[in-house]
Amino acid sequence: MGFRLFGVSVDVQLGFWLSAALLGYGIVAREQYQQFLVWIVVVFLSVLMHEFGHAFAIKRHKIEPEITLHFMGGTTTWRSLLPLGRVQHILISLAGPFAGFLVAGILHVVLLYVPGLSALPVMVLHGMETLIYVNVFWGILNLIPVLPFDGGHVLEHALGPRRARLTAAISGVAAVLLAILFLRMGFFFFSLILVMSAFQSLQRFRSEPAVSSPVVNRRRAALHEEPVPPETAVLLQRARRAVEGEQTGEAMALANEVLAQSPAPPKHALREAHELIGWSHLLLGDARRAGEAIAQARKHGEPDPALVGAVHLALGELKQARKALEAAREAGDDRKEIAGPLIRVLVELGEVARAAAVALDIVEQLSEEDARRMAEIAFTHGAFDWSARLYEAIFRRAGKSEDAYGAARASAKDGNQEAALDLLRRAVAAGFSDRARAWSDTAFEALRGSALETVLPRP
Repeated sequence: MGFRLFGVSVDVQLGFWLSAALLGYGIVAREQYQQFLVWIVVVFLSVLMHEFGHAFAIKRHKIEPEITLHFMGGTTTWRSLLPLGRVQHILISLAGPFAGFLVAGILHVVLLYVPGLSALPVMVLHGMETLIYVNVFWGILNLIPVLPFDGGHVLEHALGPRRARLTAAISGVAAVLLAILFLRMGFFFFSLILVMSAFQSLQRFRSEPAVSSPVVNRRRAALHEEPVPPETAVLLQRARRAVEGEQTGEAMALANEVLAQSPAPPKHALREAHELIGWSHLLLGDARRAGEAIAQARKHGEPDPALVGAVHLALGELKQARKALEAAREAGDDRKEIAGPLIRVLVELGEVARAAAVALDIVEQLSEEDARRMAEIAFTHGAFDWSARLYEAIFRRAGKSEDAYGAARASAKDGNQEAALDLLRRAVAAGFSDRARAWSDTAFEALRGSALETVLPRP
């Protein structure tokens, strides 16, 4: 079931109705069938309003969201060429529960102060009261610090990407404790959901790679630089660790200690101290002051191009960012901190094929999610050859049938039918079995017939 409301596409899956029915099973057991129908409507409206809270918060950024109602509730998704900041993500996550609280508050005021409501049918009044209960309960439940609930996403963005393992650990522990609590209270369905969340958090904790720091990874021509005094080296090392931990105040204090030393440390140490101050300002969202730190760093040598590019990007100066980042890559700097922002800049400038080529060059450094997003963007913008290469690289790495299928689609759109059939065979070997989807896919229009029949028989 699908429809559009307020310009947002909504897809309601069968699993959503099943979960709503399971939650209302006790009502059916008491043979209160009218109340059961009211319950289904209330759950549908409550989850939908919750998701529209997210959707309206997303639309403020000129991004088109999509809503899916499924077995575990609802999800609002969107695609953005340039990522939103952590504060924006937190506000979007909080918008769902607080939309429900707002609706519950309005209904509560209406029931208390609007005269003549007693004349309404009993089931209507019952529905309004149930709407208040469900919106409050669903909002509070979503604020728990467990992924994939909204509270888990708030925790994730508040701690930042460098503490992803900590986020997964907190989420897993909270999920286990709450699952036990709900089990004792007799809420078996919610206990099951929390057990699934705990398992997902454990998997995420195990698979989450250590996040590299642009500060630590900076390549320098150390052989030709003057040695740094031990005291200065210790201060710089502590400042780097503070930046990695996003302890910006401590990082700037330590960097300023280096700048205040007498006699003055070597130029490259002064340059790094200013860079650390720049990274700290950037983490705080103050790109202007980060730019001032770069200007100070230039007095002592050429500043880190990753920082220069990041500041230009934050200021919306895409051409300057591209110039700095591409110059660094041409000089042999293959860090993700250089290539990642360059990909974003190129996509924003409309040079999607070039962006996909850079992504393919560092695909092993990208997360599977980021690589797939770039492959999808390349496909959407007609860079089919690069999309196919990216999907195939992801498939070699992860072995998932959907990636081979994506590569096959892109190859077919690129006119390479032989490669498309080969990749489709590999997708089938990896577990792809949705024949109806493949036969209705317009990407395989040229293959329909005997060619596609040899790989996937007509459904």
